[in-house]
Amino acid sequence: MQIVQIVKRFGPVGGMEEYAYQLSIELSKMGHQVVVICEKSYVNPSMDIFVVETGFHRKPNWLAHYRFSRKVTEWLIENDSPHRVVHSHERQLDHNVTTFHTTPFGHGRGPFFRFLSLRNYFYEELERRELLGHQVRAIVPVSNKLGEMISSKHIGAKENLLGAIHPGVAAPKVKPKERVVSADGGTIGFIGKEWERKGLPKVVQVWRDLKKVRPNLKLKVAGPLSKEVNHLFSSNEKNYELLGYVDDKPKFFELIDILVHPAKLEAFGMVITEALSFGVPVLCSSECGAAEVVGLNSGNVLSEECDSEEWASSASYILAQTNNFTFTRSWASCAEEYKKLYELIS
Repeated sequence: MQIVQIVKRFGPVGGMEEYAYQLSIELSKMGHQVVVICEKSYVNPSMDIFVVETGFHRKPNWLAHYRFSRKVTEWLIENDSPHRVVHSHERQLDHNVTTFHTTPFGHGRGPFFRFLSLRNYFYEELERRELLGHQVRAIVPVSNKLGEMISSKHIGAKENLLGAIHPGVAAPKVKPKERVVSADGGTIGFIGKEWERKGLPKVVQVWRDLKKVRPNLKLKVAGPLSKEVNHLFSSNEKNYELLGYVDDKPKFFELIDILVHPAKLEAFGMVITEALSFGVPVLCSSECGAAEVVGLNSGNVLSEECDSEEWASSASYILAQTNNFTFTRSWASCAEEYKKLYELIS
């Protein structure tokens, strides 16, 4: 079976891109003929995966989506194959399967929002044809929470909407070390470039609240530049560190005892499963898609609307526990789920 994967950037250069990249590798290992159509590949050529680059398309982004889509359609027509499945991760037109990675456009805003500008209108149209096109056989959200958002906005999508296929996460190269957290200390971790949406202000307040009973508690913040978030801290505060962009996530997870992630809205939240895979317990918001994989022994889930005192209380409880859990979710397992889906619809 030929499997065509469509993603604008091919390689481990983002959450969606990592998903498509790792899935393509695992499908190829299974013996499938994998073709990737992208604007640009960020990895070295592979003998097992045939990559088609269309070149970049100029902004605005909504127009670039249409231009990329047209190039994909042209390639599919010119290289027709009777035994193939077309799987898109983008706002496409000629796919059989689409994996939805982000919250629906304009989520939480009224219907009038789509008419406020041509940009909004065309983004709505791109989303509608991705989900409701006559050739679509399966819609796969990366979390069940995201699936609920899709079905709420696009009633017509329910017929083809499936349960989530969660992304995989790379297993640690070395066994995570056992964490021993002192009664008066410990280290809270936060990671996220979009720091405001991901809840850094609340994390800072949780850290302050917890320092009343854990005076040596530390906070390590990865992702945003120092100049972007310095204003969240007073000049006399200590025991916090702004790390900026972190390329070595394993090293970051070794430094912390709990990941706090009170995001306002997150279709999945790869950092949550990455932390769990390193044996780091997680306290996250119910607004994160990945919250559905956080177990009772690996952390807790709260509403983002809960106040910082409730978050601090939960974080304190987690830090006081002897956390001994394992979390695994291989990309091979992810690919196996897709293999069964492809066979079902082909």
